[in-house]
Parts: sequence; structure tokens; C-alpha cells
Amino acid sequence: MALTDEQRRAARERFLADAEQVDPAGLEQAARRGEHKMAAFGERPPASLSEWWQELKLMLGLLNDYRKGDYRQVPWKVIAAITGAVIYFVSPLDVVPDFLPLAGYLDDALVIKLALDLARADLARYAHWKQRQPPSHE
Repeated sequence: MALTDEQRRAARERFLADAEQVDPAGLEQAARRGEHKMAAFGERPPASLSEWWQELKLMLGLLNDYRKGDYRQVPWKVIAAITGAVIYFVSPLDVVPDFLPLAGYLDDALVIKLALDLARADLARYAHWKQRQPPSHE
């Protein structure tokens, strides 16, 4: 199953609109809700998200480190794009509702890929920084 052109367009437009409206409170909420939704899947993501699962974890890690002030070497537009993608991911009422078998997360995968395309270089720098940090004892 694949997304129609109309579904792809609608998902992209909603993602861009969500990213444009991001503020610090939205970042905080997206990070919290994203962690909760990912924890619910454990290590068994929906098939359409499995290719980007590790990158989605990295994006959430970046949001959390950014909001705590631990890592700020990233442009706001990248934080906004990642936050917009996470907002889309956690929303149960997106272009293709998540509860639909097989197709439910195809639009989420598209939006995550769009955010990754915008943030790839910054995520690589963040991953390198994160590897050099001592283990946390939270």
C-alpha cells in the first residue's frame, strides 16, 4: 500500500504548518509525547517506521537535550522541523489515521523522512556529540 499524491501533499503541508508554529512549549510537549509514544512501541515499531526508528530516537534525544539546554549547536529551523515531525507522529488524527492496518503510519514515515532530510547533517553532529558524553544516571 502507498500514499496517494493527495495524501503526500496533505501530510507535507501539515508537517510544514506544524513546524512553522513551534515554540518552546510545543517543543516540550512534543518531546514528552514523542517519548511516551515510542515507549509504547518498545523495540517493535510499525513496519512503515522501522527504517527510520533509530533516527526518530535520535531526533527525540536532540529535542530533549535542546530543551534542557545541554545541546544548542543546532539552528532553530532544524529544531522546529524535528518538533513538527514529532507533533505529526504523536497525533492520532493525521492524514492517514494511525489505527488503520498497514497504512496507518505511512504518512508518519513520510513526515519523518522529510524532517530527516532537513536535519541529517545536524543530527550527525549531535550523534557525534552524544557519543562523547559520559553516561547519564537519570
